[in-house]
Amino acid sequence: MPTDLSRSALTILIPGAVAVAPWLLALVQYTRATLGFDSYTSLGNLVLFGAAAVVGTILQEFGSFVEVRWDREREDALAVHENWYSYLSRILEHEPVGYRYLSRLATTLYFELSMMFATPTFLAGATLLAMLRFPGSRMWIVIAGIVTLGVSVLFFRWQARETHKTLCETRRELNKRLTNGG
Repeated sequence: MPTDLSRSALTILIPGAVAVAPWLLALVQYTRATLGFDSYTSLGNLVLFGAAAVVGTILQEFGSFVEVRWDREREDALAVHENWYSYLSRILEHEPVGYRYLSRLATTLYFELSMMFATPTFLAGATLLAMLRFPGSRMWIVIAGIVTLGVSVLFFRWQARETHKTLCETRRELNKRLTNGG
C-alpha cells in the first residue's frame, strides 16, 4: 500500500470513523434515518466514508495546531525549524534508513494527535448511547464517561508528546550525522 494512502487511512479515516461512529449509531437507532442503507447501500457507505473523512480531516487540523505549539516550545533545545528544513532540503543519492524511521514516527504522531481529539468525541457519543439505553444509571454512566474521557485524552497527549520529542531528537541527530559524514 502506498505510504500516502496508508498514512491517510491511519491519520484521517480511522480517527474520523472512531469520532463519528457512536453519533451515527445514535442517529440510526433513535431516529428514522437510515443513511441510505435501507435502499441504497452504496450511498450509505459513501455517507459513512465521507463523514469519517471530513471529521478526520478536521481532527488532524486540530492536531497540527498542537504540533506547531510543541515545535515552538522545543525550538531552543532541539532547533526544530532548522533541523526540519535541513532534512527537507537534503539531496542524497541513497536515502538513509533513518528517513523511513522518521516517516513512521510522523505517521504515529499524526495518528496520536488525531486520536487525542477523536476519543473524546467517541466517548461523548458512547456515553449518550449508554444513557439512552440505561436511563436509570445516568449518573454513573456520566461519571464513567468523564473519567474515561480524561484518561484517554491524557494518554494520547502523553503518547503524542513523547513521539514528537523522539521525532525532533531523531531528525536533529540524523542531520548532524549526515552533515559530519556519518
